[in-house]
Parts: sequence; C-alpha cells; structure tokens
Amino acid sequence: MAKRITIIGMVIFIFIGLNAVNMKQKHIERAREGQHIIIAPEEFLTQANQLADFYWNEFQITRSVVDQQDIFDQMSGGAEDPEAIRDYLIEFFDDPSIWMDSSVLLMGSGTEEWNTPNDKNRIVVIGFTDDEFVMLDTDNYPDIPIGRFPAQNIEQLELIINRNIQYITSPTLDWWQNKMLIVADDEHKGGILEGLTPISGLNHTARAQELSETLCDAAWIDRVLGIEYEMNTNGNKPEASQDVIDKVNEGRLIWHYIGHGNEDVLGDEDYFRVSTQLQLLQNADHLPLFTAASSSVGDFSTLEFDCMAEKFLTNEEGGTIASIAARAPTSASSNCILFLAFFQNIINDYQYLGAALLDAKINSGANYLNSKRYNILGDPLLFVNPPQRDENITITGNPETLFYNDDISIFGQLPSTDYSQCEFKAFESEYDCFYSNSINGYYYEVDYTKFGEPYFEEEIGVVGDYYETAFTVVSGIQTGEEARMISYVYGDESDFVQYLYPITISDGTSSPDLPDIPSSLVASNYPNPFNPETTISYSLPNDGLIELDVYNIKGQIVKTLVKEEKLAGSYETVWNGTDDNNKSVSSGIYFYRLKTESKTVTRKMLLLK
Repeated sequence: MAKRITIIGMVIFIFIGLNAVNMKQKHIERAREGQHIIIAPEEFLTQANQLADFYWNEFQITRSVVDQQDIFDQMSGGAEDPEAIRDYLIEFFDDPSIWMDSSVLLMGSGTEEWNTPNDKNRIVVIGFTDDEFVMLDTDNYPDIPIGRFPAQNIEQLELIINRNIQYITSPTLDWWQNKMLIVADDEHKGGILEGLTPISGLNHTARAQELSETLCDAAWIDRVLGIEYEMNTNGNKPEASQDVIDKVNEGRLIWHYIGHGNEDVLGDEDYFRVSTQLQLLQNADHLPLFTAASSSVGDFSTLEFDCMAEKFLTNEEGGTIASIAARAPTSASSNCILFLAFFQNIINDYQYLGAALLDAKINSGANYLNSKRYNILGDPLLFVNPPQRDENITITGNPETLFYNDDISIFGQLPSTDYSQCEFKAFESEYDCFYSNSINGYYYEVDYTKFGEPYFEEEIGVVGDYYETAFTVVSGIQTGEEARMISYVYGDESDFVQYLYPITISDGTSSPDLPDIPSSLVASNYPNPFNPETTISYSLPNDGLIELDVYNIKGQIVKTLVKEEKLAGSYETVWNGTDDNNKSVSSGIYFYRLKTESKTVTRKMLLLK
C-alpha cells in the first residue's frame, strides 16, 4: 500500500532566494556607473555605433565609440602602435574606483603579423593577451574587463552583433538556459597514462567532478566524460564526439571543455574537430558560452588560420555566443582554479562576462602568467547567466525521505505573476562511480559521481504566482541522499528556476533501526571554494583505522585532521584553514586524503581569502 503524504506544507518562506533574484540587476546597475568603450577601425564604426545605441536603449549603459586611427593620430603621431591604445585607455579611464564595472570591446580581428595586408588585421594585438591593453597602473595586472569581436569583414561583424542583440532581446526560453555541458578528456596521452597523481592537474575527470560540485544545485550539469567511451582503432572516440554535437544542438547555456586541445581539435580522441564538424552544429537559436580549459584553442592572432573559438562565432548555422579560450599553452592546475572562480561568478553571482573573468584572473589564486593567455572572443559586457532562482519548492508534509511508491504532492511559490508555464522534473539521486585503467605497469583510478536522470517530468500551468503537481515515486530508480527537483518556469519575456536539493530517496527495505552503512569509501567537502572553513564529510564501509590529512599543492602535509579507529558509518570534520601549529595558511589549492587499510580517496579544495 503506497504511503499518501497529505499534510499540506503551506508555510512558504517567500523571501528565500531574493538575493539571487536581485543579483543580476545589481550588476546591471553597477555597469551603468562604469565607463565603456568600443574601439573599431573606420570600416566598422557604423556597426559599433549600432551596438552602443542598443545598450543605451536596452540598459541605459553608455558605450563610447572611438576610431582606432584617431587613437593612433592622437597618441602616436599616426603610427599604428598598440601602446598608443593603452596610453589612450589610461587617459580615458581616469577613475580607478569604477574600473571593475567598466569594459573595453575591440571590434575586429588582429594578428601578430600586423604589417601583412590581410582581412584579419583590423585591430592591433599586443603581447600574448588583450589584457595588456588594460594594464592601466604599475602592478602588471589588467584593470578593466576586455573582449574582442574577431570579425574580418562587415558580414561577420553584423552576424556577431545581431546574435548578441537577439540573445538579449529574444532569447529562446527553454530548459537549455539552465543546463551546462562539461566535456572532459580521458586519461590517455601519447600511449601513456596521465593524471596519476592528485597534484598533476591532468586528471580531467576529477577536474570535471570538482567543477560540478562547485556549481549551484539548481543547474542541470550534463557531462561527456572521455573515460566512459570506447576508443576505436584510430585512437578516436566517435560516440563521445557525437554526444557532444547532439547535446550542443539540443541547447546548453554553457559548454566547457577540460583537457588537451589546439586551435582545431578538442582532445587527442577528437571530441570535436572544428575543421570537419563545424557544419554539424545547428544551434543558432541555442548559442552557448564556450570555454576551454585547454591550450591554444583560442589562438586567434595567427594569420595562417582561424582558430576554433573564432569559427564558432562566425558560423551562420550554429556555434557560440562568446568564447573564452587560451592563445597559448597553459597549465592544467591553474586552469582549474581560474574556471572554478569564473563559473562561481557567472552561475552563482550573475556577473557579466568580462567582470567575471577579470575577477577570476585577479582573485582566484590562479597563476596570472597562465590566466592572462585567456581572452574573451565576444562582448565583455554580455550577461551569460542561468535563470534567477530560489528554493521555494515544497513537498507537502516536508518528508525527510521519499520511498518507492510514495504518492507525493509538490507546491511551488513564485516571486511574481510574470510566468505562465512550468516544466517540472524530479531527478533520481546522484550516485558514485569508479573507473580504473592500467598501461605498462602504471595504474590510473578516479572516483566521480553521475547526475541523476529525471524519473518524473510534467508541464504545468502556473496559476497566479504558484503551481502544484502530484506523482508517484516509481520503484527501481537510483536511491541515495542527493536527489533533487527542479522547476523551470517561464512567461512571454522572462524565466525563473526553483529547486529542492538534497532529497533522500530510499527503496524502503532498510530497517530504520540499523546504522546507515555506506557501500563504498566516500569523501566530499562543502563549501568549496571556502573561506574561512569547510566541512569534510566522509563515509566508511568498514570498521578500522583511518587517517584524514590536508596537503598543499607541493604534496606536503599541512594538517592531520583525524587519525584513529572508526566504526563503519558517516562522519564530519571541519578544517578551518590552519596548519598543525594552528597558524593560518595562505589562499590556494589544497587536497584532503582519506586513507583506510584498503583504499585511499583524495579530493581537491580551494581556499579563497
């Protein structure tokens, strides 16, 4: 007999999540207080003014438009000197207090071979990064968010601008706005294994796991992990490549890649090769932000070819709304730190693109010599954020655990009456996975989790400012303590997300009188990144001696948190960012290692001060 939960939990905390609701507006208002400039060659000035006028009419944000040649005439006697642009910007941005709320857009492509007549030479480049244009003081760090439209002709420029305007004014409201795709390279590299040590930064699956754990629980994190696909005789993984194409075409707000790459291809296994697969992208109405924690994917400044990040912007049938990728080889560990902070800024804090990247470069703890190689090919003032959200989903009766065959009712209280439809999804629990491989005596292993699949989906009409539904928890779904429910609601002009996480799902066969004994060794921490402390949770499948230590990035023990006999079960301990002498440690990456007599689990965490 199914249990019927009937006590209506109508006590709704309407103010939960209102800070999140107002965050994007906060950043728009800050941008209004900043200074914004578009630098363009003479042939692109009409389009530059079109974009500037749009931002004034839509957001009341003023963007000045300046002819690149006028800057040369004023600052370098007409000579085409990139230093002249920096000198001009030093004078233009005369109020340091608003630098972070400002922006520079370079409207045109450029190469290191500036003196060669070519359509790619529209706006000069400087050094390894556009950041050098906006180093306005003496600390050798950029001070203003900057981006570039790498257009070679008016047709390309108009395509990019029209897409940006449509992205803002006529978005396709659908679930894709709340979904993120993470693609992670496998452990193979040149016939050997990599990612064998926790501090190498090359365990791409582990990096994808860390990023998934960092993002907001309201987002649907979708992953293509190279380790889960078979390699063919050519050393490629075509099924993984097809899954990437299919998911991008379905629509994802963000498409993030972690692993090896270059200007043409993601991964040695060809997860995506732009020279042969670009035409397969048919997502013009669902353009994602593309980011690549990889080397040289964004090498736009080479005269001989157009890189992947450029081609994504100018492909008419599909591609991306903007790209963040590196012009040169990069470090996996620093990439991880940079993008963890960047996605916190985009997903959790609703910052605009340029401010989110600049803040991550300066404040994440990532090595700036590595971070500066990343450029925005796109508008730095663009908002690429998920729908605003709160946690006002109530399971009537507020049960702590859902059991197989439970009949339950759901109530959602919305912050306004702007919405007419709701697409509700109830997800199975996340679950633990383990992968291992060995080559020539070297052994690779990684623990990760899989996002639960929807077991109930329904389109619901919104009545005023609420919606409700009822369903049965079907038997046979994935049980665990990390299930969730997400509602995507939308109207004619806006959308919103509500979520409930974590939810426990049980098959109902366990006796409540017995201790909760996990089936495998598990460890996690929250929050991550953190300041000043984080709680490390761990579960032991067997009795025995355990040791829980914190290591720095050099592999040195910073602090021993636990070293004692423990019974099987679940535990928590807090690390407050101090060493064994109770002295505070500096910001950066740390690892905690849980060791038992039979197995060791290592996890990364990021301390931000």
